[in-house]
Amino acid sequence: MKIFNKISRLPEFEKDFKKLLKRFRTLEDDLTVFIEKQLNLYHKLHKDNKGIFLITGLSIEYPGLYKVKKICM
Repeated sequence: MKIFNKISRLPEFEKDFKKLLKRFRTLEDDLTVFIEKQLNLYHKLHKDNKGIFLITGLSIEYPGLYKVKKICM
């Protein structure tokens, strides 16, 4: 399976993520599964299992913003 070469996390994301990890201990594992499974399926293999949706009607067109509805295990 093709995988992402690099995934960057913004400092704002890291700050919020660190706070959430205190409440949700499996969050790091959940994010890893999401990246390995759902992102690769949708963006690399172009397979849509209805887990990621493009948010439309925003004032910006690029980059596309997506909403996650499910994480594949």
